[in-house]
Amino acid sequence: MNRQNVSKLALAWAWPMEDGQQEQEPIVYKGVMYLPHSNNVVQALDARTGELIWEYRRELPENTRANGSRNIAIYQDKIFLGTLDGYLVALSAQTGNVVWETQVTDSQERSRYTAGPIAADGKVFAGLSCGASTPIPCYMTAHDAATGKQLWRREAIAGPGDPEEHNATWGGVPYEERKKGSFWLTGSYDPDLKLVYWTTGSPSPYPEILRGSGDGAVLYTNSLLALEAETGTIRWFFQMLPRDNFDLDHQDNPILADVEVRGIQRKVVYTLGKSGILWALDRETGEHLWNRQLVTYQNVYQDIDPETGAITLNEQIVPREVRTSQLVCPGMRGGKLFQADAYNPRTNMLYSPVTNECIVFEILPVDVSVSGLNYGQIEHMQGSAGQAGRLAAVSGSTGQLLWTYDQRAGIGSVLTTGGGLVFAGDFYRYFRAFDAQSGEVLWELPLSGPVTGYPISYAVDGKQYVAVGAGEGTGGQRHIGQLYPELKAPAGSNILMVFALGE
Repeated sequence: MNRQNVSKLALAWAWPMEDGQQEQEPIVYKGVMYLPHSNNVVQALDARTGELIWEYRRELPENTRANGSRNIAIYQDKIFLGTLDGYLVALSAQTGNVVWETQVTDSQERSRYTAGPIAADGKVFAGLSCGASTPIPCYMTAHDAATGKQLWRREAIAGPGDPEEHNATWGGVPYEERKKGSFWLTGSYDPDLKLVYWTTGSPSPYPEILRGSGDGAVLYTNSLLALEAETGTIRWFFQMLPRDNFDLDHQDNPILADVEVRGIQRKVVYTLGKSGILWALDRETGEHLWNRQLVTYQNVYQDIDPETGAITLNEQIVPREVRTSQLVCPGMRGGKLFQADAYNPRTNMLYSPVTNECIVFEILPVDVSVSGLNYGQIEHMQGSAGQAGRLAAVSGSTGQLLWTYDQRAGIGSVLTTGGGLVFAGDFYRYFRAFDAQSGEVLWELPLSGPVTGYPISYAVDGKQYVAVGAGEGTGGQRHIGQLYPELKAPAGSNILMVFALGE
């Protein structure tokens, strides 16, 4: 597939999926597609035709919400998934039979897996998702890929064994009362540096006047952690948003690339979160290289030093009293939410989906709302001209904004290919192919529902395919949809749609 022939793209096959939130990403290996579904169903399909090879269906507690891990991992002869009842499971890639399973958390404590693990160098790395009411700090673990034995555990917040100055960022909050810092998206791994990169979420309660941390940064929330694969020790960290007051998680699937920056070849890690700021860091040292605002407006930061990345927050929006309200841009559904961005080494460009959205937050007592927030009116962002969805292309070397594609509906996850293409679906129901260099739309097709799955490209027997899930959408997609009520996105059944070039 390339810019010249993508207009011939046509449906090759389709496959029905389980009911529930649609944020799944298949993987393909040796002609077999391994497809995760909601409620921890995994299927192996013939990647050429969609014929079912095997199926794994987990028995979950009755009160489990219809959700599931966004992705799975493959390593050697096993498929790995995290479950909604707090287990890490290894399946035989050949049969789907359980090889081992390890309980990592008690799902009754309101922690679970909503993102899949990564597997490399004999280990499986996985992070838990925690809510505002979770009574323990969130954490991630590493396991022996052959047996499931836990090798180490790293919490998302500073605690015993961490530097005193890091613990001090929680003010007077004792370790036992520090909460959240969720790992609700999957990280990345550098096999040469032996480092695992994972982003963390917000603290709880969200407003600092309710959690008692004063103006402390509350480490290591809203940070990118570089962890030693052998021990889980933090090699370095970079906090993208200290003192989060508004549930602005900095969750991402960090992108690793070797790129020339200011004339020097650097090992770079890129990360983007709800604040709508794209960060480029040296992945060996954590040194700030550059940052770029991708949304049309923000009022969270007063200043970010372009050289050092030092952050000055906008004190004007920091809550001072309960029962007060504040417009925050981006809001908790703005910037980049669950969507994946992408990097193309041939263009040296990053392609990032963001949402130009603001929310009016009301500060509430924790006996009314355990998070301390009420999510109020959603509003269009200043400078967006009513266009909520944006796909932004920037230089991997400098962060220069090279092109944008703006539209009414929010934009989902991104895929870029060696043929000079960028694929992205939207929260209405369109799936598009763009020219990676210019942003021109080369092909588009309305699908059965909101395109909130993660698109992939693969080849079997020399034939290239592109696959993406569509259907029921997500809570975030439906919330953002309030900005464009005239676009009636059908919330239909989930379906995987696979495309190839027609004759």
